[in-house]
Amino acid sequence: MAELRRQGFVIKESHLREGLREVTHLTGLRGRWTILDRRPLVICDTGHNEAGIRFIVEQLARLPHRRLHFVLGVVQDKDVSKMLALLPHETTYYFCQATIPRALPATELAEQAATLGLRGTTYVTVPAAVAAARAAAEADDVVFIGGSTFVVAEIEEL
Repeated sequence: MAELRRQGFVIKESHLREGLREVTHLTGLRGRWTILDRRPLVICDTGHNEAGIRFIVEQLARLPHRRLHFVLGVVQDKDVSKMLALLPHETTYYFCQATIPRALPATELAEQAATLGLRGTTYVTVPAAVAAARAAAEADDVVFIGGSTFVVAEIEEL
């Protein structure tokens, strides 16, 4: 911001507040507890490490819902075991992978999750996993999509 001011831009606090309030609309950026739909409630978040997943799980536990549908994809260089250990067992999982070289294959993610008692189905693409979760969810369920910024980036418009 200091550099922009040196270049002659007038930046007021009100400008900063408006920019932050409208960041999703202005940039298309989404993924920090972004609500995509209401019935069923569909939320995405880019939390992609142990701390991020811990926060997400805590927030999901506070939401009233009948069933939780969890679309999950991660990248290979994350400590997946620590993240998976935080996830709830009474959940339907939709394991997927983003279309990037760093993505952990959905089958490997599902295998690691199964060692911790987490069960679900694998999908080759994020949109396929999201579509399956939405099709299975009822109005009073919650669908969560996350595990990686790359997964959230591949969500098609709902």
